[in-house]
Amino acid sequence: MPTDLHELMATPLPCKSHQKRMPYRPSQREVHKIYDLINQAVFNGQLERPEIKLGRLRKAWGWCQGHRLPSGNGSYCTIKLSDKWYCIQWFIITLAHEMAHQYQWDILGPKRHNQGKDFLMSHGPTFFQHRKRMARHGIPLKVAFRTRRWFLYQSFKYC
Repeated sequence: MPTDLHELMATPLPCKSHQKRMPYRPSQREVHKIYDLINQAVFNGQLERPEIKLGRLRKAWGWCQGHRLPSGNGSYCTIKLSDKWYCIQWFIITLAHEMAHQYQWDILGPKRHNQGKDFLMSHGPTFFQHRKRMARHGIPLKVAFRTRRWFLYQSFKYC
């Protein structure tokens, strides 16, 4: 497995018939390694690795769920990701998307709380503040990707 985010994103795509069978199934070890690469490259190591669960999901590729501690003093996130992917690039992009939500909750949430505001996890300006840094590593940051267009163009730019 390549050790650089650029190398991972430049990995050749499998043929469409292999992709449709979802051949990429990351191990928990690979998930942690890719998480750490994205954390260092995009978030300057600010994020603390949350519990990341792999499993079957319906109507989503992944999600980040924020939790507040019952005492009210603190919060944490869990990330849930599909265990089957068309290609490693799709997995990396989805994980980076969920990490942007984690940043909103874990880093910006306490600041908002100190200002008397609620914790926030959305697709607003605080989510897209990471778009340029991710683009430097070949990771597009979007709200959603269209599967049909992916198989037509094989490009994240057009889907």
